[in-house]
Amino acid sequence: MPRRARLPYWREVAVGGAIGTAARIAVDLAIGPVNGGWDPGLAVVNILGAFALGWLSTRALSGADPARWRAFAGTGVLGAFTTFSALSLAMVDGTPFGAGLASLTLSVFGGVAGATLGQRWGAST
Repeated sequence: MPRRARLPYWREVAVGGAIGTAARIAVDLAIGPVNGGWDPGLAVVNILGAFALGWLSTRALSGADPARWRAFAGTGVLGAFTTFSALSLAMVDGTPFGAGLASLTLSVFGGVAGATLGQRWGAST
């Protein structure tokens, strides 16, 4: 008889994903695309998500039941909130190349800076 794959914390990931998706929609509604097709919300969510994950890695994920919190907050909430797929699509879907490149650059470098600041803040609190 085949063994079923065990999916620990799938409920936490699902609930966190719903929360992250709602937060992503809220950012899209608040910022919206600018003329020319660039979506600044892509960079905003990626930088904020990296900051939050940096903070979580030093604070919430070091407490009680870190695997459950990682599944909920890291994989669920922040996985749904941030978006690599939309960033990748912007590079090939007709978005002006400069706008796509700006979003990519802001997401990567801003994300690294955000994660660094989040870790430092988490370590100091």
